[in-house]
Amino acid sequence: MFNCKLINSKNKTPLPFATILIKNKAKGLISNIDGGFKIPYKLKTLNDTLVISSIGYTTKEVSLSDFDTDIINVITLAEKTEILNEVVVIASKKKIKRRSALEIFNLALEKIPENYPFTPFSYVGYYRDYQIKEKEYLNLNEAIMEVFDPGFALNDFNHTQTRIYQYKKNTIFPIDTIASKPYDFIKGEKKISSNFNIRNENGNEFTILRSHDAIRNYNINTYDFVNRLDFNFVKNHQIKRLPDTSINNIPLYCIDIYKALDNIIVNGKIYISKGDFKIYKMQYAVYDNRKPNKKLDTQEQSFGKLLYEIILEYQLKKEKMYLNYISFNNTFEVLQNPKFTTVGAEINYTKSFDPISNTYEIIFNSFEITFNNILSPKNAFKKSNYKLWYRDKKLKIDNIKVNKDKVVLYLNEKLILSSREMKSSNEKIENNINIKVKNLKDINGNLVNQREFISYNQFREFFVQELKINSSKPSGTFFMLKNDPIFKNQPIAPFENLSDYWLNTPLKTD
Repeated sequence: MFNCKLINSKNKTPLPFATILIKNKAKGLISNIDGGFKIPYKLKTLNDTLVISSIGYTTKEVSLSDFDTDIINVITLAEKTEILNEVVVIASKKKIKRRSALEIFNLALEKIPENYPFTPFSYVGYYRDYQIKEKEYLNLNEAIMEVFDPGFALNDFNHTQTRIYQYKKNTIFPIDTIASKPYDFIKGEKKISSNFNIRNENGNEFTILRSHDAIRNYNINTYDFVNRLDFNFVKNHQIKRLPDTSINNIPLYCIDIYKALDNIIVNGKIYISKGDFKIYKMQYAVYDNRKPNKKLDTQEQSFGKLLYEIILEYQLKKEKMYLNYISFNNTFEVLQNPKFTTVGAEINYTKSFDPISNTYEIIFNSFEITFNNILSPKNAFKKSNYKLWYRDKKLKIDNIKVNKDKVVLYLNEKLILSSREMKSSNEKIENNINIKVKNLKDINGNLVNQREFISYNQFREFFVQELKINSSKPSGTFFMLKNDPIFKNQPIAPFENLSDYWLNTPLKTD
């Protein structure tokens, strides 16, 4: 494989979701969120050329003969000079009022039956789901699959079928077992998504991803606040025109999407072609603006914490629009184990028996607590930060000694217990000691026994590698079970030309 990375020629930032086509073939792929992509080495021997395009950039051709297997091949794409906004002249000094965002969008909705396929087709593509924590990929699952869509006239969930040809649980990247578990929407004890709920009844991860294609599902409910694209979208959002742009020399309207509701901010864009009003791309992000975070990027600083983002793009083929890719990214939180905690405790006491009174005398001398790191002395000497009980009797602390990762609590407590009390406690003093520690910190500032929710991002993505027009669903079985996990006991369909497709595994960072 050739490892490649696509960047903006001006500011050197990664270019995600750019289309990379193999010239004179019907196959291609999409760049990752970090601009990375992979190309099979065998394409170089065929002297193939890549055609790379992205909305707002000049299309570029790159020969694979220039690629090297020993490095990451960096390709730059230049921003295209903005196209002047539409002005239609009907007389020397008279102009028609330019179209509004509402008019453009309504025309795009009206022309969906004309611009999108209502006859069967299929596409083979690369699917993956994964998480990202602190810019590191986790729990990466990958597959090559073919989607058999009967056309936009029929319900997608009920009639579209998918075959899995290859799947792989990628072990190159780390595995986080807690992050890979299902969401805990009810108790919120382990893995939660803040302020939104992903409906599990939508099926497995791939089925959930497809249900968030608001263009394919334009006449049914998809997700808030889009709901039905053809009925609710305009009512639920403020839209306005932005400067026009283009892709592959096709001029595009750019429409800004905005909504504010309590603490929720929606922001996005829709790109619609001029003249025939085909929807090429839709970006839709929802933010929680209650908790600003200085560590967030510039956009999130403006709108708040990202809750979820959906990006989808369609491609033009024989006058109709077909899916090119779809990406669904949502944030979630995982409850972590404490960084600073107790790891052991030892009690020092004496016990004696008085046969005359049939009682035991217990004298507690000291209680030693061991931690997993060196303590900060600031609060370690404060008696109120420790609570000790023998069964339901509170023990008094006389003095405290701190030595690196150990605290010794000196006691001077005497208890007289009857034989019956001793037997009821199984004569094991240690089993009846309870301790509570609070407000202590280690030298790194971690609070004792504090568990924090750490933020992750979950991605589900599908990138089309080959489009097949007028392709009908095959007879027989081997179709994906929509409500079962993709990577567990799914039927794997036979496929003769699997080597023509490849897993576009993300580039591993050092």
